[in-house]
Amino acid sequence: MKIVEPEVNENAKSKVVKEISNAWKNTSKIDYRGWVWVKKDRLHSILRTTKKNIDFIFMQIPDESKATFGNETYVRGYEVLKLIAKSLEENGAGTKGVYLETSKKYYDSIATCDKAKLLRLEYDHQLKAQRKLLKKKRIKAYNIKNDELTQEPLKTRTSEFSHIRSVAMYNFMSDSIDNGLIVNKETHTLITAQGVNDENELLDLCKDNNWATDWYDIYIENLSKLMV
Repeated sequence: MKIVEPEVNENAKSKVVKEISNAWKNTSKIDYRGWVWVKKDRLHSILRTTKKNIDFIFMQIPDESKATFGNETYVRGYEVLKLIAKSLEENGAGTKGVYLETSKKYYDSIATCDKAKLLRLEYDHQLKAQRKLLKKKRIKAYNIKNDELTQEPLKTRTSEFSHIRSVAMYNFMSDSIDNGLIVNKETHTLITAQGVNDENELLDLCKDNNWATDWYDIYIENLSKLMV
């Protein structure tokens, strides 16, 4: 990929900078969503630590931020960025801080390169197009006749698809018919007014209003598929 080479601290040793640069540029991938992924076996160079420490750190990273491409294990770039920021705050004094800052700059260059931005733009357009079809698809797929929360007869013409995990917080899940419920407009208006962002907040709202809650276990059971 073509990136803008970041400016590096004049006190940084060229050998170490090259190691960091190669770790980022030679092992990073950008997927169809414009997300950056970094090969696990080069994280020690990026985070300026030992391979043994990386094994421990890797176990703390959420599974949804890990992926396999070919036979190689990768980690989401933003998780790596979080680890850099944490290390900078806790251990970023002196020389180590200089190299961590260098590493952060390489992430920024990759994440904002033309290829990544174009892929993110295309992916966002695809999601928006798919979201327009969710109501029709879910009603047809599950033969829905009633508001899935209030159980009142569905006003099909004005009913709406209400996301369980919100578009704002979980955009990458927003095109799935299983990340939402078909509800009447009035129900959706109340959900929106309460600022519901995920399944747990929606469950609380359902309990407060004596709405159906059977959707919750089904959603949790399918969640791992939705996170891919």
